[in-house]
Amino acid sequence: MFKNYLVTAWKVLQRRKFFTFISLFGITITLTVLMILSTVLDNFLNPSGPSKNSDHLLFVDRIKVTSKDGNSNWTSQPGFRFLKDNVLKLKMPEKFSIFTVIEESASYLNGDKVTNHLRLTDSTYWEVLDFNFIEGHPFNKQELESGKKVAVINETTRRNFFGDANAVGKSIEINSQKYQVVGVVRDVSFMEIQAYSDIWLPYTTSSSTSYRSNLIDNWNAILYHSNSNMIKSMQAEYIAMLKNDFVTPDPEEFHKVEGGADTLLDIFAREFTSSYGYDSGAASLISILIGLTISFMLLPSINLINLNISRIMERSSEIGVRKAFGASTTQLVIQFVTENIIITAIGGILGLLLSGLILFQIEQSGLVPGADFRYSWHTFIYGSGLIFLFGLLSGAYPAFKMSKLHPVAALKGGSN
Repeated sequence: MFKNYLVTAWKVLQRRKFFTFISLFGITITLTVLMILSTVLDNFLNPSGPSKNSDHLLFVDRIKVTSKDGNSNWTSQPGFRFLKDNVLKLKMPEKFSIFTVIEESASYLNGDKVTNHLRLTDSTYWEVLDFNFIEGHPFNKQELESGKKVAVINETTRRNFFGDANAVGKSIEINSQKYQVVGVVRDVSFMEIQAYSDIWLPYTTSSSTSYRSNLIDNWNAILYHSNSNMIKSMQAEYIAMLKNDFVTPDPEEFHKVEGGADTLLDIFAREFTSSYGYDSGAASLISILIGLTISFMLLPSINLINLNISRIMERSSEIGVRKAFGASTTQLVIQFVTENIIITAIGGILGLLLSGLILFQIEQSGLVPGADFRYSWHTFIYGSGLIFLFGLLSGAYPAFKMSKLHPVAALKGGSN
């Protein structure tokens, strides 16, 4: 019987091409935008690269510092001294890594200046993040402590400087200093903000040691525990340290520090809500995203409901004839909902294809360096669920309303 509904619905949609086109267009654009946004967000929160074990990691990304008189405050990345004097004394994390945010570096290739992204790290960085080495190995603790000028580069940098030849053992000039390449890793997506770079160097190779005395600067830290159930406890320990055991080089200027040891969701929430205190604002962010999604879906749903009512009103005579010959309310509702689900499904498929094409073009354009946007299984399920929900919301109400028409009123084209 359902096959008959599908055949009938398809024939009706073919006869009403203008309505079908308008509906398809609205659904396709809506799903395209939703799928692009959800895929980008999913790639940030559920990375597939070096940060893929993010459920075992916490990131010290921002701190808010307030002076004793309360007249001055700064929100910044932490400095090396803050991490060394405070974060590294935590008891719960099994491993710590400290590293800088990315900065630009200059190299020269055949007389031409080449700009790359550079990050300074410790040796533990390679243990807490899961890089894919295609050549060589990371620098080790001994090389870090001795300040040996060694470098890990990504495959794009290898290709630019050495072509298809092996790079390990060769020299590369970075900021007028020569470094020996010890490892080459797969390109990392820019979406993985703690892992992304073109070149990684030991932080002890820095040309100056002034960074060691800074409480706020351009450093980050990663806290690792093999048991993901310890994440909440690690977060609590970090906040307790800030509140009760914060070590400051100047109690007057750097009197109070707020912040958190954050998950990727917390990091995103802080940037979105500008919440830099002990609470990341993640709960507020989730509420906002749910509200925005509902609003975004509700507007086209209302438009489609209005279109459906207009379309069904034009078919009031058909409804009257069918009711006069014994068609039940359930049969009429099923027919109209089936028509709408067909439109929604086609629009959803087009939306999935179009969003995939747009994301592919973004990858190819290099707009997001190293990006590898892929639909995860849960993104696909959510998208398919939205398609089905969209079809039901915009089809069920007008179908039920018009199916309740009295046969005589329907034959006269009435709505009562």
